[in-house]
Amino acid sequence: MRRVLIAALALAQLAAPQVAAARRPTTAELAEDGLSDPRKREPPPRHRLRLGLLSDALRTTAALGRDGKTTRFYYATLMLDLAYQAQVFKYVMIRPSLAIGGNVANSRNAMPAAIQPSLFVGYQGALLGVAVGYSVLVPFPRVIGATNGHGGPTQPVFLGITPLENGKKGTPSQAIAAEVSLTTRVDRGALNFAARVGGLHYHLKHLNIEDKRWSFMVTLSASWFFVLGGRRKRDRAEARAREQGR
Repeated sequence: MRRVLIAALALAQLAAPQVAAARRPTTAELAEDGLSDPRKREPPPRHRLRLGLLSDALRTTAALGRDGKTTRFYYATLMLDLAYQAQVFKYVMIRPSLAIGGNVANSRNAMPAAIQPSLFVGYQGALLGVAVGYSVLVPFPRVIGATNGHGGPTQPVFLGITPLENGKKGTPSQAIAAEVSLTTRVDRGALNFAARVGGLHYHLKHLNIEDKRWSFMVTLSASWFFVLGGRRKRDRAEARAREQGR
């Protein structure tokens, strides 16, 4: 029995250095080296810039072509989106943004490009975000009566604030949407994926149709967050870590 105890003590002494060597570094030790702890989810930073790709999609009217087939028209954007996101009361988010890009759907000859300013407000945690927002969609230029140049039917146009033939101005294309997002921290930045569902109210002109209507709209985005003032925060964390190590 005595020999068994001695052998167990010897094995424990041999294993001790290996356990110590395998110890994970603490958050303070990582901060001292200028690194962040990926195991710890911190509250979202106070000020961030977000740069990403954004795409809106909705279905509009249909028209009959020369070949006798009906073409359903869609409006779908692919835009570069720049946003500033501020946190107030820790988890309340305010995010104004501006997106610019082009129309990639089969109505692009009538509305080739677009600008979209937006404002979203909601909850933003370390991982999950939920918000509601308002956007103004400004397609440009607007070409009434445009076709694809290959015998296709006339494409629809969102008139927006373009002056009409009677001298009056059209109604701007305005969207209201709800958004759900996931933000994954990657070292000194964060990767964000978001989906929105909502409606677009717009002034449509297509052949003999001219009316104001609502259409269901879906939006997807993928973005990267840049932390404003992140260097100063890391410097303060390194200073605290050095003080703790003394």
